[in-house]
Amino acid sequence: MKRTFTIAVPAVMLASCAAVGPDYVRPEMPLPTQFVNGSNAALTEAATERWWGGLGDPLLDELADRGLSQNLDIRTAQSRIRQAEAALRRTGMPSQIRGDLTAQAGREGDGDGNADDVSSGAADAAFVFDLAGGARRGREVATAGLAAAGFDAGTVRLAYLADLADAYVDARYFQNAAWITRKAIESRRAALDLVTRQIEAGSATALDEAQARALLRSAEAALPTLQSNFEASVFRIATLLAEPAAPILDRMTQGAGQPTPKRGSATGTPADLLRNRPDIRAAEQDLVAATAAIGVAEADLHPSLTLSGSVGAGDDDDWFFGPTLRLPVLNRGVLTARRDEAVARASEAELVWRGAVLGAVEEVQVAASATRYWRRQVAAQRAATEANDEVRDLTTQAYEGGETVLTDVLDAERRSLDNRLALAASLRELSKSWIQLQVATGRGWSYGAPLADLPQE
Repeated sequence: MKRTFTIAVPAVMLASCAAVGPDYVRPEMPLPTQFVNGSNAALTEAATERWWGGLGDPLLDELADRGLSQNLDIRTAQSRIRQAEAALRRTGMPSQIRGDLTAQAGREGDGDGNADDVSSGAADAAFVFDLAGGARRGREVATAGLAAAGFDAGTVRLAYLADLADAYVDARYFQNAAWITRKAIESRRAALDLVTRQIEAGSATALDEAQARALLRSAEAALPTLQSNFEASVFRIATLLAEPAAPILDRMTQGAGQPTPKRGSATGTPADLLRNRPDIRAAEQDLVAATAAIGVAEADLHPSLTLSGSVGAGDDDDWFFGPTLRLPVLNRGVLTARRDEAVARASEAELVWRGAVLGAVEEVQVAASATRYWRRQVAAQRAATEANDEVRDLTTQAYEGGETVLTDVLDAERRSLDNRLALAASLRELSKSWIQLQVATGRGWSYGAPLADLPQE
């Protein structure tokens, strides 16, 4: 019978050597000192700002806060963070050590019927010295990957907030437009009744009645589409919250005014985007990882030293302990190609990062410009609506007194409805452009996020 015993082989690291490959340094990115029509005041606390509260709608606040903890896209992004954390744990020292323990027990015999109990065991272990810093660079790759996953989660949170706020603004717009249309239906039905009475009195014609009825039917025909779009927006909200739609629809049906921004919104400076935008920071971490990957590939071109040992026991007790030196020679062409590929990927990652920065600057300027002009549009449209309402009321009074014709009343009614709907649409666009500005400047992406999900600075 054989007996074996196993031991682990201790390894002592060699003196630290500099890691091959380039160290990451953020590339120079020339940016203007301020946005067009903006200021040069810095925006420092954007990531934690609860910007959706600026729309002044308590139900939206409640839905947004609730969805941050249960939206499926956010939970998926959190799963990717856990994956990146596990990948990081595989790097560094764990990647340099390997070893196995094996044991076997049983009976063996020959053709003559002789049998013996046998057992054996063995242990082997190895430590790969990080002479060229490949393991350290590999850990840098994984560390940057974890940070990128955290910033990607922030981007997903921003996308959720933008989608939810947009859907809510749409729902309230369609609801308000439907209410305006119902009021127009009531007004046009009253106008038709008035024409009918005047026909009986001999002061109106069949053509007048037909025109009034056509205007009423047009308003009635527009109502179902508005109601359908309202419900579709509510269903979108339910999907974003991962909740049943019926309870949300019940609450939304109770009605509320259209949410509009109750305050302005500073843009900060273009340089602030490098800190505030999670997508830009994720792109930079991708560049950090790609830069470190050059060192990983470069390290494969250098000699490697492994200290290994094994111990076995049995009929023939044996052991081994010693270093192994590996020199990449015949596969050097392949390894060089891998290094060059890593360099090209880092160059691509830098271009992606630069593109993300430039795109973000554009998004901020477009959203800021749209918000500024929609504010002016809302003010002008509100004045136009009030003026047309006054014309409608005066025209109706004049018609009832026999001072004007029915076509003037119908035209005034049509213009009044058009202006009211245009005002509702302008309020909708103002809110949407304001929401886009919050997202473009990177506001709120870390609000309410679990500490474990936030990238470590």
